[in-house]
Amino acid sequence: MDFITFILTAVFISLSGVLAPGPMLALTLTEGRMNRLAGIEISAGHAIVELPIIAGLFMAGKSFEMGIFREILALSGGILMLYLAFRELKDKNSEIRIKGILSGIAVSALNPYFIIWWLTIGFTLILISMNFGPAGIVAFAIAHVACDFGWYGGVALFANRISGMKNINRILSIISASILAVFGLYFIVSSIRALHLYFR
Repeated sequence: MDFITFILTAVFISLSGVLAPGPMLALTLTEGRMNRLAGIEISAGHAIVELPIIAGLFMAGKSFEMGIFREILALSGGILMLYLAFRELKDKNSEIRIKGILSGIAVSALNPYFIIWWLTIGFTLILISMNFGPAGIVAFAIAHVACDFGWYGGVALFANRISGMKNINRILSIISASILAVFGLYFIVSSIRALHLYFR
């Protein structure tokens, strides 16, 4: 995988999470009706939790032997993506009533799927980014966080103009689930092929 392909893959996988209806989207829609900058504030809180996780996993990844560990992690991440794709189609939303940056911190830190995502899917992307040196992890972090700010910032700005919210959420669920399923299958197939070489 070359650098551009990696960044595009990271962006699409990040967007699959960003577009998914859930606590972050519900919170942004709720707060966006009263505060046009709610999406930026919530994303900032999200980044406060997320960036240290990225840095920590990057440092942890440097201490691991590459190879079979990365393939097992990729397989786990692929399975998780397929599970999340299935879960997205159930159209379940939750709502958290805390405001601003603190709400972004709370909705991230208290979400078990957020932590699981980073320990599997996110960690796999971080390990791949290490193939490109420091520029790889920096570019990945910027691309991932930019997806959050771009999407949630836009959602908050147009929250008052959106009608038929349930239908919109359903469309986003299908898009998100499709992206997750495609990359989940890619991760699973790639890791199984690589693991087959180790155990031949």
